[in-house]
Amino acid sequence: MSAKAVVVGSGVMGASIAHSLAKRGYAVTVVDKKPGPAQGSTGATSAIVRFTYSLRDSIALAWESKHRWENLREHVEAPESEPVADFIRTGMAVIDIPGLLPANVRTDFEDLAIPYAEWDAADLARELPGVDTSNHFPPVRPDDPAFLDESEEPATALYTPDGGYISDPVLATENFVRAAGRHGATFLYNAEVLGLQHRASDANRDAPGADCKESSTDQPSPTWTISLADGRLLDADVVVNAAGPWSSKLNELAGVGSDHGISLTPLRQEVHTLPAESTVIRSDGSPIPAILDAGVGTYMRAEVGGQLLIGGTEPECDELEWIDDPDAVTLSVRPEQFETQALRAAKRFNDITIPNRARGVVGVYDASTDWTPIYDRSEVDGFYLAVGTSGNQFKNAPMVGELMAGLIDAVENGHDHDDDPVQIPLERTGRTLNLGTFSRLRNPAGTSGNVMG
Repeated sequence: MSAKAVVVGSGVMGASIAHSLAKRGYAVTVVDKKPGPAQGSTGATSAIVRFTYSLRDSIALAWESKHRWENLREHVEAPESEPVADFIRTGMAVIDIPGLLPANVRTDFEDLAIPYAEWDAADLARELPGVDTSNHFPPVRPDDPAFLDESEEPATALYTPDGGYISDPVLATENFVRAAGRHGATFLYNAEVLGLQHRASDANRDAPGADCKESSTDQPSPTWTISLADGRLLDADVVVNAAGPWSSKLNELAGVGSDHGISLTPLRQEVHTLPAESTVIRSDGSPIPAILDAGVGTYMRAEVGGQLLIGGTEPECDELEWIDDPDAVTLSVRPEQFETQALRAAKRFNDITIPNRARGVVGVYDASTDWTPIYDRSEVDGFYLAVGTSGNQFKNAPMVGELMAGLIDAVENGHDHDDDPVQIPLERTGRTLNLGTFSRLRNPAGTSGNVMG
């Protein structure tokens, strides 16, 4: 009998992890309290693909994942009859402001062979119709008198031609769900977890790679019982927390987290859309590059139907909405937040007209202290963490499945990941990914300190 794995959460992370575990021979069950996949934070993501992270391993992870997105049909082994999400390669321009891009970004790009270019104001004007080429740092709110100040400092940007976005994050998640199903995974929806109980039992002699175990077969291996709200009980050798903004509560139910150096807090966020066809579509019919404009306080990309999608970069002048209960969040767009983001976008693009009706989506981030995720085991055997992922990790989902499966295989076969972090080989660069970067035990890493990671 194969080792049993229960993945909690059917967003893009949980679905990708289920796919990778099922491919390795685990008997996978995915449970989610929602009625279908991608109905939490995944459904509200902007799905931007970029490589401008503060940490080298985060950069490498995003670069490796980009190539999986480009070949998603092959990665999920989808038949030609199955629609798959598209990677829309638009390029990504990050407006450079003080303290945003650490010096290592460019040297890491060069070492990892990630193409980039330095853009000046003339490049911005050429590539972005109607753009204001001034640097508007620091960001302020529209009700601040300084919001209307003009700037004579020209903007510059770090441009990566391979950036872009995923056309349909819900479809992408469904692609992973179907792929996992083809390898025998089962998905249970409307299945809320009410309890997790850990106990020791005889070692699982049939786990994938069990013949490589360093421990003897008479040593105990972890066993979990998961209690669902409808009364069902699920047994598992491995449990993976991929519950997004509900991840902290799941950790509490499992009795894990006592040794964490990083905390997790749900954060309510809105992403808005504006009609802006003349802005987002260039004269040759192609969409404009995605833009990260922390000097104004937004990121922006083209959306289908000639729309401009706008999200926030969590500038210090904005009061963030940290929450206690993700289920109590109001999912209606707030007109005042829509207006703030729309006015910021209009400061960068001269041709934007702001409609009277607020449009957008609301989601809840699973945010970590340093905006870097935890991909790790826990202090309790058999319980694993793919948490703190919301806001900047959707792009890494194809590789997250692979790295979590590699981590689980290694630890379940006796590897001491805490003392000797697992290294995941990276096909595109020929390097390895040090999973110690994403350890639960770390102190807050030297990141940008915001959603950029």
